Amino acid sequence: MGCNQESNELTKEELETIYREEVQKELEKVNEAEETEIIEDDSTNDDTEVTAESSIQNKESNSEKFESLPMDTQVALLTPYYDERGEPQRISEGMYFILYGLDENFTFIQVHSGAGTGHPIYMIERQGDTFNPVDGVINMGMSGYEVTDPPQVSVSIDELMADYENNPALYDASAANTDADQFDLASFNQMKVLAEETSSSIETENATEITETSPDQAMFINGVLYSGETLEEMSSAEELRAQGYEVYELTAEKFDKLRRDMDEFGITNENLLEYYLSNY
Repeated sequence: MGCNQESNELTKEELETIYREEVQKELEKVNEAEETEIIEDDSTNDDTEVTAESSIQNKESNSEKFESLPMDTQVALLTPYYDERGEPQRISEGMYFILYGLDENFTFIQVHSGAGTGHPIYMIERQGDTFNPVDGVINMGMSGYEVTDPPQVSVSIDELMADYENNPALYDASAANTDADQFDLASFNQMKVLAEETSSSIETENATEITETSPDQAMFINGVLYSGETLEEMSSAEELRAQGYEVYELTAEKFDKLRRDMDEFGITNENLLEYYLSNY
């Protein structure tokens, strides 16, 4: 019996060998799991990089597509974001048309019905692949000009291209009712000067009571009377006429007489030009 018991018992060396083998198997399992995880992480990173590269290529593609469009079409895409009357359906049907101009990174847009006044002109700046509103002005006819704020909307080229690709025929038809080279920085800034003068004049009791002394120069510009220092900031009468403004120049003598007539007969700003043309 003693001999059989000894043969069934493992020696110390045999136990150590078995232990080492078990530990080795566990280590191999851990290593295999880590290698699998690394492979999966690499695969995920590769997928992420591919997605990022695809996004960059798509963005570049949209920018290139937009640049390849005719300028009339680019403006037709941009306009509805700043004036709802510029929706392509209305423009393509001839209910309205778009006047625009380009200067440096700026686009100037005006939706017009072909009659009347009060149609705002908006100044939009392109910064990279995004368009942002800057300023606006409105020609109020006999009442002068007013400064206005454009809708505070930023729009990306990606959005514009999505609009175009959704209905290219409609925007191409809208582009046919646009008219370029209508505005630039100089003409827009000129309108801003007129708007600021109109605003300043409205704050007084009478917009035409500019100074008590006779100015060296006075003129009607689109029906509004300007004089003195304000005109020094503007272009000459010839340049204004070349830009499409209706201009009537007054001598100091005529200006004094017109001002006296206003006081004596109660002539208002609204019918001042009509009175002048009928009596001078």
